[in-house]
Amino acid sequence: MNNTLLGKSELSLYDYVRLKNIILDIFKTFKYLKLMDTNVAIPKITSNYRVRYDDFIKVKGSSISNYDLKDLLITVKDKNDCYELLSKITLAMRKLNNLEMQVFDLTFYKGASEDDIITTINYGKDKVREIKKSACIKFVSALGLDYMCFK
Repeated sequence: MNNTLLGKSELSLYDYVRLKNIILDIFKTFKYLKLMDTNVAIPKITSNYRVRYDDFIKVKGSSISNYDLKDLLITVKDKNDCYELLSKITLAMRKLNNLEMQVFDLTFYKGASEDDIITTINYGKDKVREIKKSACIKFVSALGLDYMCFK
């Protein structure tokens, strides 16, 4: 995928709620990791909207097979599998452009409301929704989970 926002025809193929739920499950996994091991580093978004993950390891492909939150929780109990999963998530996040990354950060890392996002990035509601959906599609697609989100 290139570094531009996805077009309206591509955005219309996906169900945003399904996309968002997959991402929220991934963030639940982050919370679980912090509860289980406070030393586990989570991918971070820097102030200039770059993704940084200190324990990054080289992985083959970024897709997550057999996605299920319970499977992810079982997987992350092994340190090496945990590093691999977080590295795949890092690679998926790197598919987003700066604007998508900013909206992704505000939405999922910071839990900002749509009104706060509109104020922060200075775009209208429809544009913010397009940016958010574009970011979600790119992220979920990079993880190989987009097949679950078609309308």
